[in-house]
Amino acid sequence: MNNADNALVNQSLAHVRIVMVNTTLPANIGSALRAMKTMGLSKLVLVAPKTYPHPDIDALAAGAQDLIEQIQIVDTLEDAIRDCHIVFGTSARSRTIPWPLLDVRPAAELSIDAVLNKQQQVAIVFGREDRGLTNEELALANYHLTIPVNIDYGVLNVAQAIQVVCYEMRMAALERTTTSSTETTNAQMQVAEGVAMDWDEPLVTHQQMEEFYPHFEKMLVDIEFLDPQNPRLLPLRMRRLFGRIQLDRMEYHLLRGVFSRVQALSQGKWKKTQQDEDQPHV
Repeated sequence: MNNADNALVNQSLAHVRIVMVNTTLPANIGSALRAMKTMGLSKLVLVAPKTYPHPDIDALAAGAQDLIEQIQIVDTLEDAIRDCHIVFGTSARSRTIPWPLLDVRPAAELSIDAVLNKQQQVAIVFGREDRGLTNEELALANYHLTIPVNIDYGVLNVAQAIQVVCYEMRMAALERTTTSSTETTNAQMQVAEGVAMDWDEPLVTHQQMEEFYPHFEKMLVDIEFLDPQNPRLLPLRMRRLFGRIQLDRMEYHLLRGVFSRVQALSQGKWKKTQQDEDQPHV
């Protein structure tokens, strides 16, 4: 690989961030940085780490001082992924209800395609050393990501898992940048397996979807479709549905407009106005 190709690969990988939640051992942070540096990734976000900073981070991240200087520290997972379009939660198994689950290789391919074709931001979220991610944290992801390890001894620590994911990300980026042009004038949306089309609107971010879900739930409560005292799995299934679809900006505003109209109608507060008459149809 020449320097130009290497720079192009690393440029695409700059859109992929590694997120570590409540990490206990500083050595795992240092090892993660070393794994990332080796594979060309540069963005590490730490969510409320137990111990930071620490000499073990510098020692284990030998040669990756530039990445240490770029580490972002946030208080919550929502803060870490708010500007992302695709979020993967790493999990050995799917819990509560089945969630879209991808092995690491197809997950990497999907991620790099999203970066190159749609200029999207991608997050790979790793949980605590002793218990991984909670069900609530996993529900924030669009997909769950798993590494197909030996079922007789499927033991990976968090730094090793990060190394595997970073390797697959680099291999996917290498394949895409060396087999096709990365210059695109229009974003593309995967509308079905193997079928893509030019898309006219940018996709919404995780932060925007976190404003969407409470609005949808409040509308369902207002029309007495959802019992807030006994929601069961409805809110979680709703997240799974829209996380799988990935709304674009126009669809997002259209649906929120529908929610507001339904709420107003249910409360007897909506009156048709000339502005409504003039509103263009989407």
